[in-house]
Amino acid sequence: MVAPRAETTDDASGESAVGGAPSSASPKAGDTPYRGAAPGKRAPGKATTIWQRATYRWTAITIVMAALLILYTYHPYYRNQQFTPFKTIYPPAFVLWLVFGLFYVKATLEKFSERRFTMRDSGLHLVALGKAAFEDVLSRAQWSAVTLFAGTAAALGAGRALTAKTSLFHGNYAGAAIYASALLAVLILVRGLRPRRIWRLVRNRRVRTTVLAICVKAFFTPLMTGFVVGHLNGISRAWLKHKDLPPMDFKVPTDGGIGAAVSMWWSHVGVRIGDLVPSLQDLAGLVQPWTWTTADVSWGLGISYDVIFAVDCGWALFGYASESRWLGNKTRSVEPTAFGWLVCLACYPPYNNVLGTYLPLENGPQLIAGETGHLALRGAVVFLFAIYAAATVSFGFKFSNLTNRGIVTRGPYRYVRHPAYLCKCAAWWLEHIPTMTLTKAFFLTLLCGVYALRAWTEERHLGADPEYRAYKKKTPWVLFPGIY
Repeated sequence: MVAPRAETTDDASGESAVGGAPSSASPKAGDTPYRGAAPGKRAPGKATTIWQRATYRWTAITIVMAALLILYTYHPYYRNQQFTPFKTIYPPAFVLWLVFGLFYVKATLEKFSERRFTMRDSGLHLVALGKAAFEDVLSRAQWSAVTLFAGTAAALGAGRALTAKTSLFHGNYAGAAIYASALLAVLILVRGLRPRRIWRLVRNRRVRTTVLAICVKAFFTPLMTGFVVGHLNGISRAWLKHKDLPPMDFKVPTDGGIGAAVSMWWSHVGVRIGDLVPSLQDLAGLVQPWTWTTADVSWGLGISYDVIFAVDCGWALFGYASESRWLGNKTRSVEPTAFGWLVCLACYPPYNNVLGTYLPLENGPQLIAGETGHLALRGAVVFLFAIYAAATVSFGFKFSNLTNRGIVTRGPYRYVRHPAYLCKCAAWWLEHIPTMTLTKAFFLTLLCGVYALRAWTEERHLGADPEYRAYKKKTPWVLFPGIY
């Protein structure tokens, strides 16, 4: 995937440099986030202070983060052990946002005060959505009730997430209070909801980009956290086995808070950090390839695989979790079609289970019997996946599926426009060559076809960006240099 760079200019009419409908310079109040009275029923034209603007944005972002906290805590899909590390990290991160987020938003508004930043301010878009949905509908008393009930649910929920299962926050009364408070707040809000006004505002391209970008981050951030932890455990297992030491798998407890997780980490991992530090003898062996046995080569390829994907997923995780104007990786546009979302999500859990069901890659008889041949193929696979990870790292802070964050022309992207997909599919073919059958080859071709569709939808999405069109002229090859 190639993601476009953060937009830097607007013309006088307000039209974005990315293709799409222009934003009117004088929209009606309530229809766009750029004009009209700010939330709170203040008189039109009354100046707002920097603290007021920051507070509105901070509140809107906090509401979204609180809703995601409820989703991650109670949705059955996120009860899987794979998401436990993320569910341990997210509540403390939410608390840090509650404490420092307002100051961060204020500093950002002061630093990036130009109109071109304001027009793409995701916090302002969320404020506008709330304004369109509820302005002039709920009374001051109803807003006070919503604040009281939502605050109670958030406080109790944060206490439940941050403390051990034996604490008072996990009692039946606390659980009932969370549900009752959240339900009452939702009922009051739904009573005054204006879906038509919301839909009219979501049709604004920039507001739609903000909403879709939140969906992308909400889906991929927990997933990548689990991937990173899994590969780090794989590295530690391989290294300790190589040193003839007992394994050190760390699994975050599912029934405790951050304190229990840190305590468990230290008792199982922290006290054995010394075992992971290579000795001089270990380092000497790594730089003396003439002493390597076949088993050493096999071990090295296995741990290299985990290291490569720990880097790949870790870099992607940072991209999903750290969108900020300070880093220059704000989302410029998001894949606009349902088909583009479909072919992308089909490659990730839980949706890739469908691909695995209908495109099974069942092993046939061994076609390559020699161990040397197997090692040569594994080496080629690791090399291809290393290029795949290098493509991810080439994005810097801008990596994110389905989004348009910045044109990347360095690294593998200097030669072809979709090196990651090319290397991943080529690695799969090499992995399956020893047990290849005609049936497996057919299904593997279809599976790689899904990635070809991903490349096609990304080309269509990014083709609206003039900088991407310029990049295509410099790098005309989609997958194969000099061929296609």
